[in-house]
Amino acid sequence: MKSSSPAWRGAAALFNLTLGLAWPHAAQAQSDIEQARAAMSRLIGALAEQGVLSRDRADGLLRDVAAPPAAAAAAAAAAGAARGAPPAPAAGSTVRVGYVPQFVRDDLKRELRAELAQQAQREGWAGPGAVPAWVRGISIDGDVRLRLQGDRFGDGNATALSIGETNRNRAPTLANTAEDRERLRVRARLAVTATIDEQWSGGVRLSTGSTSDPISSNQTLGNYGNRFSLVLDRAYVRWRGGKDLSAVAGRFGNPWFGTDLVWANDLGFDGLAVQWTPALGGSNRAFVTAAAIPVQEVELASADKWLFGLQVGADLQGLFRGSSAKVGLGYYHYQNTAGRVSPPGSTRNETSAPAFAQKGNTYYNISSDLNRPLLALAADYRLINLTGSVAVPVFGDKRLMASADMVKNIGFSRKDVAARTGVDVAAQTLGWQLRVAVGTPEVVRAGDWQVFAGYKRLERDAVPDAFTDSDFRLGGTDAKGYLLGGTYGLGKNTSLNLRVLSGDSISGPPLAVDVIQLDLNVRY
Repeated sequence: MKSSSPAWRGAAALFNLTLGLAWPHAAQAQSDIEQARAAMSRLIGALAEQGVLSRDRADGLLRDVAAPPAAAAAAAAAAGAARGAPPAPAAGSTVRVGYVPQFVRDDLKRELRAELAQQAQREGWAGPGAVPAWVRGISIDGDVRLRLQGDRFGDGNATALSIGETNRNRAPTLANTAEDRERLRVRARLAVTATIDEQWSGGVRLSTGSTSDPISSNQTLGNYGNRFSLVLDRAYVRWRGGKDLSAVAGRFGNPWFGTDLVWANDLGFDGLAVQWTPALGGSNRAFVTAAAIPVQEVELASADKWLFGLQVGADLQGLFRGSSAKVGLGYYHYQNTAGRVSPPGSTRNETSAPAFAQKGNTYYNISSDLNRPLLALAADYRLINLTGSVAVPVFGDKRLMASADMVKNIGFSRKDVAARTGVDVAAQTLGWQLRVAVGTPEVVRAGDWQVFAGYKRLERDAVPDAFTDSDFRLGGTDAKGYLLGGTYGLGKNTSLNLRVLSGDSISGPPLAVDVIQLDLNVRY
C-alpha cells in the first residue's frame, strides 16, 4: 500500500512547486521558506499523533515536503509532458516567473482543504462526527418489559400436586394449586454486539433473572426494596462464511425455527450451532441447522447430558401477491437424561436427576435412601418436530398470519419406563399447537396492532418439561387449552400487549390455571 494518497502527494508537490517558482522573485528569504517547511512537518506530525493520519502516510508526506523545489518542478514538468505541454527550458536558460499573488495562494489552500475534507469523509478518519472504525462496529440494543400478571386457579384442582423440580439434594416440592396471585414483574435486557469484520463478530447480553431458572428472565417486584440480580444471558462468537454459511459458539439464542411448544421464548442454548442457507432462486432459501448442546456437565461421572439437533427447511419469501411461508422439520436427541437408581447406600447416580424441571413428565425416585426421595425422568426423549408458518396480505400493511407446530417423542419406551418405575405407564407423547393472527407483522410504530388466538395440547411426555413455555398453565407438560390476546403500538418501539392463557390437565391430577398478562414493552 502506498504511503500517501494521490491527493496528499499532489498537495505536497504543489507546495514545493510553488516554492520553486516563486524562488527567483519571492520577497521572503531562504529562512522563511525553511520555516514554512518546518511548520508543514510539525502539522503532519501532529496529525499522526492524533491518529488522523497513519504513520506510513505521515512518513510519505514528510518525504514529499522535504524534497527540494527542483524535484517538485521536475515532477510537474514530467506531468506536463504527459499531457502534451511544451517541454521546460533547458538547464542554464533564463526563466522569469512572476510573483504568485496572495489570493492565488489562498485559493489553492481552500481547494486543498476541500479535497482533504472529502477524502476524510470517504475514509472515515477525520471530519465532523467521524468515529474510529472499531466504534462503528459496535451496536447496542435491548428492551424493558413491565408486566402485571394474575394467576387464577380452578376450584377442582388437586390440593397437593408434586412437581419434578429437583437438584442433587432436594426432594420434590409442592406447587400452588388454589391460591390466586397478582404479581408485578419486570424483564430488562441489554446486548452489545461487536462486528470485527465481514466474517467475525461477538456479543454479550445482560439480563434480569437468576441462575436457577433457565426459561424466564422475569424479576418479581416486592422484595422489601432489594436490588435485582443480573446474569450473563448471552456470550458468543459468530463466524460467517459468505451469505450461505455461519456458525456460533458459546451461549446464544435459539438456533432453530419453532414456537414455544418445544422451547420457551427466553431459553438460551450453550454449545455450537452451524447453519447453511443455500439459495433456492429469487429471495427463497433453504436452511440446514445442526447443533450440539451440553445440557449438564457431570463432574464425577462420564455420562454428561447432551442435546443433539438437526433441522432442515425452507424460507419462501417470493410467493404470490407478497405472501411468504416457512417450514422446518427437526430431530432432537437427548442423551443421558433418563434417571438411574443409585446402588443401596450410595449416591453415585443422583447426578442423573435433572438440575431443573417444571411439571408434567413421568418421574420416579432414584434415591437409595427412602427417607430422602429424589425424582428423575423415567423416559427417554427423541423428538420429531414439524413447524410451519404462512403470512398473506389482507389490506394495507396488515397480514393474516398462521402457524402450526407438532412434536412427537419417538424415544418413549413403555417397557423401559415400566422397568424403571414399576408401573405400566401409557404413552402420552404427542403435542401440537395452532395459532392465527391478523394485523401488523411487527408492532413497532404508534397505531400498529395485532390480534391473535391459538390452541395448544402438550401431552405428558411429548417433550422434556424443563424447556417448554413457562406461562401456559404456569409451565410444564400435560396441558391443553387456548390463548388469545392483542398488541397495540403506543409509539416508536413501544407497545401494550394483553394475553389470556387458559390451561387444564390432560391425564394427570386436576390442575386448571388461567393466566392473564398485561405487558408494556419498550425496545431500543
